[in-house]
Amino acid sequence: MPRWIAIGTAPGWDDIETFNQEMNDTAQWRPGPRTTITTVYALDDGRLLAECHAVEQKDFEDWLQEKGWQTESITPIKHVAKTGSVWEIT
Repeated sequence: MPRWIAIGTAPGWDDIETFNQEMNDTAQWRPGPRTTITTVYALDDGRLLAECHAVEQKDFEDWLQEKGWQTESITPIKHVAKTGSVWEIT
């Protein structure tokens, strides 16, 4: 399944309490039956990085918009290496 990385900002997400409220519920990670937000990082410079697995990029874009992100970029992921395993994303 295709994957994307988004970089951007969202109001208040630099605060751990706000970040927790936004992402605490499991439903926040599954915006649709074939869409999963797998990781969200709050970076020290105030930006956010999120990874999504979805059938279409629009599903991820809709989630980002719903969350109030000001998106700098959304980029498809081509290859992944994680703890010794490497695979191609198709």
